[in-house]
Amino acid sequence: MRNGGETLLDFEQESECAAVPFRNVGNVSVMVTNRLAVSGSHAVRFAVPPFRKGMEEWPGFTLVPPKRDWRGYDRLVVEVVNALAANDGSLKLYISGPDGRIQNGLLASLRDLPSKGHVQWIVPLSSLPEKTSPANIARLRFFVDAVAQPEGYDLTIDGLVLLKPGESPTPPSGVGVLRDLLPMVEEERESLRRRADELSEENAHLSGLLRFAAACDRSQVRSPDMLVGWATSMEHVRPRGAFEARAIPSDGLKVRLALNEYECVQVVVSPRSRDLTGVRVKVDGELGGFPVSNVSCSAMGYVRTMEVPPYGVGVTVPTNTIHGYVRTMCKPKPGWWPDPILDFLDGVDVKRHDVQSFWVCVHAPSGQKAGTYRGFLTVSADGVAPIRIPFAVRVNDFALGRVSPLPLAITFAPETRNEDARKNPESPVNAWRRHIDTWTDFLADHLITIDSLYHWHDLWRIRQLERLDRQGRLGRFNLGYWSYPADGKETVEAWQGRNLPRLEQFYRAAKERNILDKAYVYGCDEVHAEHFTEIARAVAALKKALPGVPVATTAYDGAYGVGTALGDVDWFTPLTPSYDAAKADVARAQGHQVWWYVCMAPKAPHANMFIECQPIEGRLLMGAQSVRMKPDGFLYYQISIWNSPRCITSGPFTDWNPRSWRTYNGDGSWTCVGPDGTPLSTVRLENFRDGLEDYAYAVELERQLNACPNKNSDWARQARKLLDVPSEVMIDMQNFTDCPDAVMHWRNSMADLIESACSSGWEKLR
Repeated sequence: MRNGGETLLDFEQESECAAVPFRNVGNVSVMVTNRLAVSGSHAVRFAVPPFRKGMEEWPGFTLVPPKRDWRGYDRLVVEVVNALAANDGSLKLYISGPDGRIQNGLLASLRDLPSKGHVQWIVPLSSLPEKTSPANIARLRFFVDAVAQPEGYDLTIDGLVLLKPGESPTPPSGVGVLRDLLPMVEEERESLRRRADELSEENAHLSGLLRFAAACDRSQVRSPDMLVGWATSMEHVRPRGAFEARAIPSDGLKVRLALNEYECVQVVVSPRSRDLTGVRVKVDGELGGFPVSNVSCSAMGYVRTMEVPPYGVGVTVPTNTIHGYVRTMCKPKPGWWPDPILDFLDGVDVKRHDVQSFWVCVHAPSGQKAGTYRGFLTVSADGVAPIRIPFAVRVNDFALGRVSPLPLAITFAPETRNEDARKNPESPVNAWRRHIDTWTDFLADHLITIDSLYHWHDLWRIRQLERLDRQGRLGRFNLGYWSYPADGKETVEAWQGRNLPRLEQFYRAAKERNILDKAYVYGCDEVHAEHFTEIARAVAALKKALPGVPVATTAYDGAYGVGTALGDVDWFTPLTPSYDAAKADVARAQGHQVWWYVCMAPKAPHANMFIECQPIEGRLLMGAQSVRMKPDGFLYYQISIWNSPRCITSGPFTDWNPRSWRTYNGDGSWTCVGPDGTPLSTVRLENFRDGLEDYAYAVELERQLNACPNKNSDWARQARKLLDVPSEVMIDMQNFTDCPDAVMHWRNSMADLIESACSSGWEKLR
């Protein structure tokens, strides 16, 4: 007998423990434990992991009470500890007789589970239905709704006590240890959760590998030693996680591109039965007149994320809506992700069950004759017979420009939050300076001018800008950062003395080199409306000191200068979700431009360029979404946050730190650094450029449409439809495809119309 009631079960006796239905299958755990016991030293732990499709929706367990005659008792006390912070769900208890029918028993719910704490749950027995006799209680069924609490459950159940009328429950003696034990349990649970995620990823990877093997077995291009397939440049091919890859078609791989354009495809390799060494992909011989030097075949590199990031990633799922799909979100799993393209490696080793992709990038030089060029790619490894893949390059009969068709304001200014890296001359943030010209050319190859939104006195950039101008590849560049007079405490004169001399020095240097027409001046980064008056004073001074130079800002002016204190600002730049096309049109009519930007925001379902985002998102952001929404430019705050202490010198599994800003992976970091500080591209940077090239197709198609003499022709109607961006590619900024085939069909359809207009001279369209 316990003070304040009669103990029914407290799991201290061997017979009580033996009666607990041990369960550790089906992702549900029920066991006797000494963790978080609040009545004595033992309790029942009931743990349910985060719900996934196919799991049990109402998991639980049943106890048989040793005392079955409950007459004279009006309450049941249950001590419950919740080891998690989440408390959206509830614990349910069903009390019944021997038949166990839920219709005949008493159902009680503990709806307010404490967050990482204890509750004494008192269940009234007065509601026992007539069909359940209090003289014969035979079943206590504890269960939860797994769907209701996405984070899962980790509950401890202890100290079941029956109370008679007038008796009060006694507080349990063990509650005082909870403060110390709960962190231990949470750490243990986190470890189990990570392991469950690893197993889930491993199972998803093996399932993908089985599908890939089956597809390769059906292909005419196959090897007894290797699985060889392909993927588009817009997809992740994870080496040890969920992935999809296709078998090589009988007619091989094809790449289509315009003059001055880059376009890529991935060759995917996995061992059939044993580890492979020295795996490589190369062009086999000639390409029928296309320069082989313009085709690079590089091993994909992988970076390891260590934690679940504070953002989800978008996934497109089919629906029965008119568009056929809708976008939803999921949390990305930690592990190995493809990102850096390791162009310095000649071959890589691939372990059994791993998947390795190779980035095949084609660049059509400006003087190349239009047409289709055919040859082969060879996939080889040490000690196995090579496999040849038919490979065709189709060059369109039109050229793209050598500068971004959409104006850009992008920071390349290497920085790190790693103190050791900052001091080490061999670290990425220092070693890159040995190759400034190489980095300038590398960025220009990706349509980015070496620029910085936040520089104060970087006159070394002038030489690089002059160099790009000689090459015909100079885009927009910033004269320097500016801010408003500090909090009203600084006079305009003091502000001018602090800012104007350095800006005027860069202004004069640009003017002397005849590149001032590409200059802008950026400032007041994400400043709120209470400072608009001070900003306006600064803008007036800038306009006077730097005549003809546009003034740009990301200050939060939702009217884009129309009727606000910022009417003299030239370029406004909202985040992509805040971009208002109708207001932008009004602002443009008054002489403003309205750009847009992304950074650590927005998160899914909007497009962004975190490492875990499907690469297609960057391509759509710069391509289809920019075509549809018509921003005047794109701004990005930084592409060279390098927190790794060392350059990448080996692979494919690298020690490069993908975490850039806080716990974000890849935000502000689209580039990596190779041996001795040389530049390495990433999957995301490649797709950024590909999106701008898609945008360039639309610019050329619109130019042809404006010149078309018959605006009612079939050609013109098709052109307008493509320039509106079909819903197969994009519904709106939150719902867009993740199917690369849809993007390629849209792009190639634009190419077909451009080529037909160029070849016809409009004679067929009159």
